[in-house]
Amino acid sequence: MRNYILFFVLIGFLKSGIGYSQNVNVKIGIKDSLQSKILNENRQLIVSLPKDYEVSSENYPVLFLLDGTENHLLEARVVTYKLDLEMIIVAISNTDRDRDMMPISRQSYEVENPRAENFISFIETELLPHIDKKYRTNGQKTIRGKSLSGLFVMYAFLSKPDLFDHYIGNCAGWFVDMNTYFNNLTDISFQNKQNFKGKKLFVANSLSDPLDPNKEIHQSIVDLSKRIKHELDDRIKFEYMTVDTPKNRTVSLIR
Repeated sequence: MRNYILFFVLIGFLKSGIGYSQNVNVKIGIKDSLQSKILNENRQLIVSLPKDYEVSSENYPVLFLLDGTENHLLEARVVTYKLDLEMIIVAISNTDRDRDMMPISRQSYEVENPRAENFISFIETELLPHIDKKYRTNGQKTIRGKSLSGLFVMYAFLSKPDLFDHYIGNCAGWFVDMNTYFNNLTDISFQNKQNFKGKKLFVANSLSDPLDPNKEIHQSIVDLSKRIKHELDDRIKFEYMTVDTPKNRTVSLIR
């Protein structure tokens, strides 16, 4: 778990400080695509393979990177090299981010056509089989998102806890007018506690996020952490990291 904590603290909060030299030979990735019947569109992917992929016979874990731009993929790959993490990274490019990431529309964040349910179905029934068939995967899967896609990571964790092994979100959570929806989703999800056995959830938020001036997003994760501790106990590994300011990076951990 510690490697994943370092991984996403670096990407989420030290973005401007990541170096691309230091004898790290980075190949951004290969372009891939998938025609989705569920979404009724072609989804563009960038797949970055471990540096020894072509000369080995190993199977690898997969990181699914939401908001999958080339820059985000490059940042992720550089950090995996620095932390000696061998994994396949699948960057999922956006077409309609609001539609895909949001399960609901509320005054705090209005979306004309929220369809996160369709997007998670696309990932489960089309994307994952595509990646498993085309690349040498070992069955271990991680999903990572930030901000709006971080909210989607929380939605995925609660709606499909058995889909991934690790759920990781930066700037992840929801506003207070979404509490009823997510509380109800949590009620339903936590009825099947065994679905969470062996899973890992890591969330990192800034307490000085200008998009969360009242710390509503932060509070949503604090409240969820209490429910996880009380209702799921030791079935999952969960950590919540908060950063006071981007400059001093003073952090606290809630387990």
